[in-house]
Amino acid sequence: KEMEFKGEPATILQLTLDLEAEKSRMLDLEKQLKDIQIRQRAKEGELAEKEGLIRKYDAQLAQVKTNKEYTSLQKEIDSLKADCSMVEDSILAILDEIDQVQRAVLEERGRLSEVEKDSVAKKKEFEARGEVLKAHLDELTGKRFSIISQVPEEARRLYEKILEKKEGLALVPLVGEACGACRIDIRPQLLNELEMKEALVVCEHCARILYTD
Repeated sequence: KEMEFKGEPATILQLTLDLEAEKSRMLDLEKQLKDIQIRQRAKEGELAEKEGLIRKYDAQLAQVKTNKEYTSLQKEIDSLKADCSMVEDSILAILDEIDQVQRAVLEERGRLSEVEKDSVAKKKEFEARGEVLKAHLDELTGKRFSIISQVPEEARRLYEKILEKKEGLALVPLVGEACGACRIDIRPQLLNELEMKEALVVCEHCARILYTD
């Protein structure tokens, strides 16, 4: 359980990174969609302008007085109509592109929603486990204080000093005839002192306090 809990921060970090990645993809798709829609409006504006010119030139055809003017104006109209056809094709291609990106946006929104739900659920679970661990830690701290308060001051100072220097491990069991921390055999004289339990016995190699069951 302890190892499982120690892995939770990494899990939460990964969930956060996954969520940020999904949000980033969502923003990219929305920007892509916006840029395409801007292109669409620009093409629609271009088409409207050309169609306006065609209507204007069509009205002028009835007023021209020479064949040359008529032919020239008609060529301009035909050229504009050809341009309009190309612009319409571009608009259709853009609409297809918009449709694809909109589908991608919908799919990404679904994925983002799932990642958000998973992240919230996991974080709540982690917070709940944290509360349980904190309560357990408070209980152990209370017990530790109660026990330490009964220890003679000199022994308590030695314990606290070793605890600070040895990264939280000051008291270790005897394993066979060896120190439970450094695994080096203890001298017979110290083993006898340890059995007598009349004074604290410190490992000569790693300087931790030894005890036996």
